[in-house]
Amino acid sequence: MNWKLNGNRRAIRMAVAALLTIAIVYGLYLFIDSFNYESTDNAYVTGVIVPVSSEVKGKVVAVFVTDNQYVREGTPLLEVFRDDYVNNLSEHREGLAMLQAERIQLQAGIEQKKKALVQARANLNATISEEELAGKELKRYETLLKQDVVSQSHYDRVFSARNVAAAKRESAQATVAEAQAALKAAEAQLSTQDFRVKEADALKSQAQLDLARTVVKAPLSGWIAMKNVDPGKFVQPGQALLSIVQHDTWIVANFKETQIKKMTVGQPVEIKVDAYSGTTFKGHVDSLQSGTGSVFSLLPPENATGNFVKVVQRVPVKIVMDTRPDPAHPLWPGLSVIPSVDIRRATGPKLK
Repeated sequence: MNWKLNGNRRAIRMAVAALLTIAIVYGLYLFIDSFNYESTDNAYVTGVIVPVSSEVKGKVVAVFVTDNQYVREGTPLLEVFRDDYVNNLSEHREGLAMLQAERIQLQAGIEQKKKALVQARANLNATISEEELAGKELKRYETLLKQDVVSQSHYDRVFSARNVAAAKRESAQATVAEAQAALKAAEAQLSTQDFRVKEADALKSQAQLDLARTVVKAPLSGWIAMKNVDPGKFVQPGQALLSIVQHDTWIVANFKETQIKKMTVGQPVEIKVDAYSGTTFKGHVDSLQSGTGSVFSLLPPENATGNFVKVVQRVPVKIVMDTRPDPAHPLWPGLSVIPSVDIRRATGPKLK
């Protein structure tokens, strides 16, 4: 019996020794392998999250989506009471039509004034011709009077006719000047009217746009999140009503500044997600933020003032997913992850 007991003890010792050897070897392997990877638990999933707000104010009369619903770009999300905007558009349309009618009248008046100016210029040319003819006649009669061929009274009548022709010419010139001034005034009034028409047309277009904006549509495809709107609520322009989360997500890993020395663009990354234990995702290093996280905080550090305490800084590194989206394991923004970067492979430029 003693030899059997001693044999069992030796077997146990040998098994324990083998397990200890395996544990030591595996521990050494993990220790050595740790130099080939850089990892951090200060990492999370992020993506495109677009807040959706109304561009017009009013009471919400209908909401067409529910929480966590998938919507495509252009899908109606909600509707704001539109009667006020319909009436506003009708008023602007009527105002524009009235201004356009007034413009047509002004244009017709300008055409009449142009014709009046042409007639006045023709009349002026006629009076100039009459004056020239009367002037020639007067010179001829002056010669005849000196030769006593015509009487003084006959000469006086010719002299008076020349003066009448000159007066007609001056009157015609004044008429032309008046017609030109009236035409310029009408053209200036038409220019002012054109400005009013453009302004009214812009207001009409804005009213039409506001009416279209009473129906809020999805700016992109994604899932509804943070829904905070229901029928009956009064909304203001710019007020956040819900958010849309897009498909594409990526990892932001905040590595210590001492960990990025050997990191390069394109290095493979293994990603473990806290929400899905036992599942590993693949990715690669994409880029590095141009500054540590503390620099972009609300109150950045001022190391030149007060007592200085050195703190290891965190540098955000963007990691892009290579694993295709898995509906069974969706990566929602905000999930905690642990990425491990294989720093043995220098596939691109160093992160700087």
